[in-house]
Amino acid sequence: MTFEIAPSSPIQVSHSPDCSFGLNGFSVANLCERLDYAFQPIVNIHTGAVFGFEALLRGLDNLGFRTVDGLFSAADGEGVLLELESALRDKAIASFARIPDVRHARLLFNLDSRSLINEPRWGHLTDASLKRHGLAPATLCFELTELHDLTAHPEAQRAVEGLRQQRFLFAIDDFGTGYSGLKLLYEFPPDLVKIDRFFISSISRDHKRRLFVENAVHLAHTLGVQVVAEGVETADELTACRDIGCDLAQGFFIARPSTDIPGLSTSYPIVPKTVGPSRRQSDSDSTLIRSRIEQLPALTEDSEMREVFDLFKRHSEYSFFPVLDKTGKPLGLVCEKALKRYIYSSYGRELLANSAYRKQLLDFLSPCPSLDINNPVERLLEAYTAANSPPGMIMTENFGYAGFISQAALLQILDSKNLAAARDQNPLTRLPGNNSIIDYVQQVLEDARQDYCLVYFDFDNFKPFNDTYGFRIGDRAIALFADLLRKMLPTHSCFIGHVGGDDFFAGFREPDRKVVKGHVSAVLAQFKHEALSLYDSATRERGYIEALTREGQPARLPLLACSAALLWISGTVRDGTLDDVSRVIAKQKKAAKASPDGLAEARLQAAATPTPTCKEAMVST
Repeated sequence: MTFEIAPSSPIQVSHSPDCSFGLNGFSVANLCERLDYAFQPIVNIHTGAVFGFEALLRGLDNLGFRTVDGLFSAADGEGVLLELESALRDKAIASFARIPDVRHARLLFNLDSRSLINEPRWGHLTDASLKRHGLAPATLCFELTELHDLTAHPEAQRAVEGLRQQRFLFAIDDFGTGYSGLKLLYEFPPDLVKIDRFFISSISRDHKRRLFVENAVHLAHTLGVQVVAEGVETADELTACRDIGCDLAQGFFIARPSTDIPGLSTSYPIVPKTVGPSRRQSDSDSTLIRSRIEQLPALTEDSEMREVFDLFKRHSEYSFFPVLDKTGKPLGLVCEKALKRYIYSSYGRELLANSAYRKQLLDFLSPCPSLDINNPVERLLEAYTAANSPPGMIMTENFGYAGFISQAALLQILDSKNLAAARDQNPLTRLPGNNSIIDYVQQVLEDARQDYCLVYFDFDNFKPFNDTYGFRIGDRAIALFADLLRKMLPTHSCFIGHVGGDDFFAGFREPDRKVVKGHVSAVLAQFKHEALSLYDSATRERGYIEALTREGQPARLPLLACSAALLWISGTVRDGTLDDVSRVIAKQKKAAKASPDGLAEARLQAAATPTPTCKEAMVST
């Protein structure tokens, strides 16, 4: 079919305002020849292993269009949208099949919502195209955009359900920027949610964007949906998205879209290289998780029922087994109790084993949460509690089955982690102690992609205050300061610790010096104000206490306050050591106490001499 347009005149399509010179009588086949697909990887945000590739249409400018929607709207106006999109889908699948080692990767393909509404055979046509290239339906993930309101069309929901029954996956693209975002998430439960670039841009510095993404991630995870950070363009954005809990990432920082099919990879090392320095906590969690994993045998979705019965017979110690799709993705569990009516009935097993009987393994599937092994323990617990009392969780690594964690094992992991944290936690303030602070500083010194500021807080005249008013009031002052740190410092970019006594620590992952100094100054001012409540009214009016100095001499000493030493560490220089940190902070503490505003700043310089061990270095302050 061709578009009946004179070659010399531009097409005028009212619902395609970005068309500049028309389609000029091209047939659908001609259009496809002038269009091509570039592929951009979507990767595991922890390891860089490829989850899939998004097919992105290229060559639109050759036809006079600036957007894919403009092209499809023009085709829809000419009545050839289904034919065009079907031909482009076949082209994308054929190109995808040529990617090296693509067997376990997914193809993410943008599906125009009008196709869902108008073509009930879409799934069957797509399945046939996949089979021609030896690919399973679960290979293909359709991306639904918010450009058109799908929720207003019941037939679209029926079409999605039909495609789901054929094992196709679904993603909501550009989440948060178009029509009915939450309604679409509710009525068309996806496998993936792709957070739009608008919210990812500058997320490491923009608190409002970060808050939105944090809540979107939490909601998606509660619904059992994985989250893709879309449009990641900097190392800071990648790290922030990982810290927030995104599962996957896509963007120019990882790899640009490419038409060089043989050049596409199954892994992108820039991801672990970037997030690696901030992975100490997750690595510790991963060790705990690995120690509790059970290697349950797994079935595939096309396993015959006879194989299922044989597996239960061989492994009578288990009452369930994981079921995987053809790409290795966990689908859920098959539980022995779901098969009991067949096991204990006459000819029940024979009936299920009969291929003529319509019951298949997937008919007995029970949902079970599944997560990557690199997730923190808290994320596992969150996913487990959001599910409907499963016997445990299926663990994956680089999108492949890694084992199973039982409910009891999950609780043991959590207990082990809480116990380790409690050992290092200050009993009065419940803040992380010296070991955690040392680990944090070491992590900062290893992280060459980010600017940090380390802040050491020290009370002024605390010893005479404590001697005068006693340990109970002294402890109240310490607890008061700890509470202020929790309330006033940004938890998303700041680590808070208690060195001991009246010494506290904060680490800011923030390049803006004005912002950090503002936070620190506000804490000092608020503490000085609230500490007045620890004195009697006469002392408050007088403005000083009479007590002995450290040298044992009687004196009039100012009321309780706090000073802070700030140490800036640039992301471009990483030749400092823990000893350098201790040496500079010790010097700046004295300067801060002599400063009118209670602040002293310095920038870390390289050490020229050998350094002691980590713990010795921090204790020397």
